[in-house]
Parts: sequence; C-alpha cells; structure tokens
Amino acid sequence: MNIAETEALLTASLEPRCSAAQRARAVRLVGENGRIPAELALTIYGNNVSGALAKALTAAFPACRRILGETCFNAVAHRFIEHNPSKRADLNRYGAPFSDFLDDWTSTRATFSDYRYLGDLARLEWHCHTAYTAADDPPFDFRALAEASRDAPDCREKLRPGTGREAGLGHAGGRATHGAVAEETLRLQLSHSLRLLQSDYPVMEIRETNLSDGDATEVRADELPEYLVVSRPALQPRVERVDAVIFQLLAACQDGSTLGHITKPGKPLTNTLPETLTELIQRQWITGFTLDSVFTTREPVDA
Repeated sequence: MNIAETEALLTASLEPRCSAAQRARAVRLVGENGRIPAELALTIYGNNVSGALAKALTAAFPACRRILGETCFNAVAHRFIEHNPSKRADLNRYGAPFSDFLDDWTSTRATFSDYRYLGDLARLEWHCHTAYTAADDPPFDFRALAEASRDAPDCREKLRPGTGREAGLGHAGGRATHGAVAEETLRLQLSHSLRLLQSDYPVMEIRETNLSDGDATEVRADELPEYLVVSRPALQPRVERVDAVIFQLLAACQDGSTLGHITKPGKPLTNTLPETLTELIQRQWITGFTLDSVFTTREPVDA
C-alpha cells in the first residue's frame, strides 16, 4: 500500500459512515502502540474531526444556530456531517451543501414545517461567509476598455461619451460612458466577493434580527420575493436589497451574458444602462470585463 492509499484509508476510517471493512483495515494498519487500542485511537481521531466540522458549521451559520438552539443545531449539524464528509483541508470552505440539507430536513419533518426558510437563510449566511474570504479585486481597467472601444469602431454604441474619457465606462467620480465596444463579446465581471440571492422569505431581516444582541422579534414579510446582493466593502460582508431589474442585470453578468444580450431591445435598463453601470462600478459590484470569445466562470465555493 503506497502513501496515497494509506492516507485515503485512514481518512475514510474517520468518517461516521465508514464501512466495517475499511475500519478493520485501518485498525490493522494503525496497530497497537502499547498505550491505547487502535480502535479507540481511531474513534478519538474521528470524534475530533466531527467536532472540528461542527465548529466550522457553527461559525458559518450563526443565525441558523440561534434559531434552532445549540442542542438542535448540533444534532442537525452532525447528521449533515455524516452525509457530507469534508473534501478540503480548509474548513472555511466546508458547509456549502448545508442549505440544501436544511431544505430537505425542514420539508420532510413535520416538527420543522415552520422553519422552511432555514434553507434560504443558510444560503445567505454562506454567501456572507464566503464573501469575507473571497479574493480581492483589481481596480477597474478603464484604459483597457477605452482601447477595446477604439478597436471596434463599427459596433453599436451602448454608452455615450462622458467627461474625462474618450471612451469607456467613466470613472468613480464621473458618468458611465460607452464607446463603440464589441458588444457581442464584451462581458462584465462581478466582484469576487459579490453573491446574489432571490428568496421568498424575508431572510435578510431574519438574519439581522438573530445576529443582534437583543431578543429575537417577529419579522414581517412586506415585499417578496426579495432580491439580495452580498458584497464586501471595507472588508466586511454587507447584505443589501435591490430591485428585480438590477438583480437580473447582475445575474446576467454572473452567468456570462454579453453586453449585446443584456441590452437587446425590450430588455429592462436599455435606456438607463450608462447611469446604472456607473453606479454598479462605483459600488465595486462590477470590477472588470473580458472580450474573450470563450467565457470562463470563476471557481465555485465547494464544501
């Protein structure tokens, strides 16, 4: 057995759903050291792993934990851990499927029928958690956009000339401007820390209420669905509501839609795109662009 096979066997033996055959092979591999039986040693290590994963879930989903209570949350967390062993050494990346797990948990158990919102609340908390550790963004490259505009003089203008720039999307203090850009290949890039969530529950207020120091209060659902944007200004996650049109624009950028697709006739924002893009760049929600013919999405945040 080589090193990789040995590591794989020992790792599998520490998981709660390890097979009896794997466990027996691991016990023989560990052997006795004269102080503690191999079976007990593996059990201790396994408990330490489960405990570390439970702490990671507690750190990532504090509002869910407060709503369920410590005992109930720990029980749900350990059931999740049984079915979702960690695939990464970085515990900050552990917990992505927890929201789907809560969707199933609350929809299949009558005692949790009043907690159907927990799945979306967990999605929002995961967005905030991963936004905090997301990579930093480079400044928006207006010079490169201006050069791209000059290289595509025959393309239909989408943004009008503004002050301070020959072409491009303007700057933080001015108006957004379009030169003649290659609209069918230009794709706007969102901040690495930006996350989007559409929910049929008032999860933004539920989260804020349950992270406050005071007693939890009743949350009213005034306008649903709610469209939420998670960003990281000043190195702290922030959740903000936006209208459906802005949300759809950001979602289109996230999906890799071209500028030409976003601004097709009849699409919302066609007439106000310059001002809208200016605002989104100022807020550092849009941080760049590509002119590549093939769009590559950024790496997802996995468990």
